[in-house]
Amino acid sequence: MLNTTYSFSSTVHTYANEFQAEYPTEVVKNEPMFFNANLAFIYENGGPITKAFVDNLPHTWKNEDTVWDSRVHMLMPGWFPCIPGFHHDDVPRSSIDQQPNYDDPEYRSKHIIGLVNGDICPTEFALGDFNLPGIVDGEIIYKHWHPLVVQHLINGQAQSFSVPSGRYIEFDDRSFHQGTPAIKGGWRWFIRGSKDTDRTKNCTNEIRRQVQVYLEHPMEGW
Repeated sequence: MLNTTYSFSSTVHTYANEFQAEYPTEVVKNEPMFFNANLAFIYENGGPITKAFVDNLPHTWKNEDTVWDSRVHMLMPGWFPCIPGFHHDDVPRSSIDQQPNYDDPEYRSKHIIGLVNGDICPTEFALGDFNLPGIVDGEIIYKHWHPLVVQHLINGQAQSFSVPSGRYIEFDDRSFHQGTPAIKGGWRWFIRGSKDTDRTKNCTNEIRRQVQVYLEHPMEGW
């Protein structure tokens, strides 16, 4: 990879459809969470938030094989709902070093996400064209690419887009995005659907029983 340059066009599509995104705290924090589940399973076992999301889902996502993950986080200022840093979703990790395989990926996935209480910490996309260097085999790709994506944003070569609550945002495996640190305390619901991925071949229909948060500087105290 070292002598290779990778070119990406990082884009999103925002649907006109909207779903209900205003709920009491008790509803959000008690919404069931799912992992590697199909659409029928999450609708049958979901609460009012999941059902409202699926009811207004764009038809292209209802009529194709999809796999779904959702999470409910209780967040405090500075906490992340996922590992920090700009990255791509579901690039096959079929390289020898188990890093994302951009050279000859077995599939090219597409995704759609939705948020409730996204203002607590909205998912951020970096939109634009990127030419990024190859990384030495065995190194963590996104560790090296994250500061370069940030520099594109600072220089105006890319534009920041924050996902609002109640909107359907579609993207693909070349769309740079990251979780942001919470700016206030509260409960946040997140869902992501994926298609054109090998994951749809083996949906395990799991209900999540726990979820973790991440800290940028975990040793700074309680």
